[in-house]
Amino acid sequence: MCGIAGFVSPSFSWNAETLLRVSETLAHRGPDDEGFFFLSQNRQPVHSFSGTFGKPLLLPESKLISEIAQPCSVGLLHRRLAIIAPEAEGHQPMANPDQTLILDYNGEVYNYLTLRKELEELGCVFTTRTDTEVVLQAYKIWGEAFLEKLDGMWSMAILDLEKNILFASTDRTGIKPFYYHSGPSGFCFASEIKAFRCFGVDFTPNPAPVSRFLAYGQSDETDETMYRNIFRLQGGQSLTVDLRTGSFTRKQWHQWTVNSSFDYQPGVSETERIDTIRELLLDMIRLRLQSDVPLGVCLSGGIDSSTMAGLTAFADRRSHTTGIRKAFMATMAPGSPQDESGFARMMAAKAGFDFYTTQPDGADLLSAFQDLIYTLDEPPPGLNAFSQYAVFQKVASEGVRVTLDGQGADEIFAGYPRHNQSLILETLSANSFPSAIEEYGLETLWSWIRSKIPSAKAHSLLLSKKPEYGIFREELFALAGSKGGIFPSVNTALEDEYTRSSLPFLLKAADRNSMRWSIESRMPFADFHPLVEAVFAMPGSSKIQQGQTKYLLRKAAAPFVPSVILQRRDKVGFAAPNRDWLSVLLKSDFVRDLPSMPDFLDEKMFEVHRLRFLANPDAVDPLVLWRGLGLKVWGKGILK
Repeated sequence: MCGIAGFVSPSFSWNAETLLRVSETLAHRGPDDEGFFFLSQNRQPVHSFSGTFGKPLLLPESKLISEIAQPCSVGLLHRRLAIIAPEAEGHQPMANPDQTLILDYNGEVYNYLTLRKELEELGCVFTTRTDTEVVLQAYKIWGEAFLEKLDGMWSMAILDLEKNILFASTDRTGIKPFYYHSGPSGFCFASEIKAFRCFGVDFTPNPAPVSRFLAYGQSDETDETMYRNIFRLQGGQSLTVDLRTGSFTRKQWHQWTVNSSFDYQPGVSETERIDTIRELLLDMIRLRLQSDVPLGVCLSGGIDSSTMAGLTAFADRRSHTTGIRKAFMATMAPGSPQDESGFARMMAAKAGFDFYTTQPDGADLLSAFQDLIYTLDEPPPGLNAFSQYAVFQKVASEGVRVTLDGQGADEIFAGYPRHNQSLILETLSANSFPSAIEEYGLETLWSWIRSKIPSAKAHSLLLSKKPEYGIFREELFALAGSKGGIFPSVNTALEDEYTRSSLPFLLKAADRNSMRWSIESRMPFADFHPLVEAVFAMPGSSKIQQGQTKYLLRKAAAPFVPSVILQRRDKVGFAAPNRDWLSVLLKSDFVRDLPSMPDFLDEKMFEVHRLRFLANPDAVDPLVLWRGLGLKVWGKGILK
């Protein structure tokens, strides 16, 4: 797990010094090694190093980066977090023997040993133990089609000098980030947005994403970022850059297929579905426990993370793994209705894990506030992002380098209460009477009505329910467009959440908060495609029974998780005391001394001066106020 960056510049606008500055910016993503590759003006390949880690042992011909005086047409940078084969053999960028392919790779391909064997049978010879070399040789043999063979998470760029292209891709859900900019100077990319300052990219606000964030708390639902000239590759996308012109094309190499039928699969029983899921869960965890450094589990007390812990403990016992793993959690104040520490302790005890907690407070948030926004590059929709930030800080302090996390389960197994609304509509359309209509009928009706109201009326509608929306102007909603309404079936809702409206931000937050502390966060529910494909192939209506969400996962996880956890009906997630923390921020000198934001944000979006006034009543939604404050802090950052 690493940081990558690079450029293609036929006009020779960037040089080695540019990538050296990028490397310093991304150092937290790869504290274990650093490498550079350049294509000189006469198209000679040049491997380089900065001196921080010394000359790469396997590349004695490498040049000190200060010796590369001339601008280059192509440059690649790699910062390494060593997880698999941490020795020098994993140095990147990695080239094939004839220097026609150079790989800059950030990720983990868990089935690399199986692929290696298949490639060896085709005549490939390997000189390292790394999954990086497997990826490189797989591209050489199968071309772009090799992506379909990979099981894992990644973003990568492959310089193909025979085809005169730079080929880049992301994994199926976009767990590992790939941001890019294209302009008169050429094409450049990086693992994090902040790196583009080193390329001289103009950091101006992007109206539509900023508007959607303020109005609805949406983030990362499109390829746009909150910066006008910086974009991201979404999950399952690839991109090809022409080395001669710097122009690029983009395509979707992977799409999920979902079952649209209403609980009908001839010859398939509920027991068969549960058995299939359980078998895939066990296969999933077996592959994802591969690591040459300590691996732990992030626990919340909910079903998803508990399943990760239970599967890990089961796999350890089955493989006779020695040693005690560590589990980590951000706790709430005792007595808080959001406190799940009792469930998490129960799960850790069942798994036989040591249990570590951290309880960040408002003062901790205030102290780390600027770093949190800097870490995420864009303001998060809620303050629970800081809870996650604090957990990974604790993970790092205990010497663990890899964690397993539960993101993605809600979005394939139907884990949110709102999925009952889609089930009601789906059931009614099948001329059947929905069992959850008494509990969720009014919410469903309200969501349906809201979906029919023009976006121009959205501000008035929201203001009638929550006075705190008075900080926003009507013009904001014209820019934001419609939030979207209730989906007519469970699986259509899940597909949207998995690919667009929910999971992408969760993946981004997990990547940034973990990599801030040089931790690799593995999210099996989001990267094990055989499981995802199998669950999407099951009717959405089979995933909720009698109002109970995640029904199939609860059944499949029964051998590994205490029943009291599996029977929980409440939904907490990554919790945070939003109201208390927001109050601390609003009373601080830091917030009071914030400068005005750019005219675009101040005049067309919201009434900044009303933030502190509206924060006093207990009835307001703190997350609405947070979005205004978070954007104000972000606005300060983009003016640097």
